Amino acid sequence: MKKIAGLYQSYLRERNDEIQEISTGGEKMEKLTTFLKEKLNADDYFTAEELLNELVAETEEKGFTAGCKYTSGLAKELFTE
Repeated sequence: MKKIAGLYQSYLRERNDEIQEISTGGEKMEKLTTFLKEKLNADDYFTAEELLNELVAETEEKGFTAGCKYTSGLAKELFTE
C-alpha cells in the first residue's frame, strides 16, 4: 500500500509541476518578464505586464471557444454516423 501511495504522490507532484508550468507561461514567459524588468521603469513594466496578461487571457479564451466548437462538431459528426 505504501508503494501505491508513493506512486500517487509522485503523480500529484508531476501534475502540479505541469500545471504550474502552464499557468506561469514557462521559460519563455519568464525570459520576457525578466527582459521587461531590466529594460523598463516600474510604471512601464506594470503597464506592459497588464497588457501581456490581457493578451494571454484573450488568447486562452479564443482557443477554448474554438476547441469547444470543434469538439461539439466532432461529437455531432460521430453520433450521427
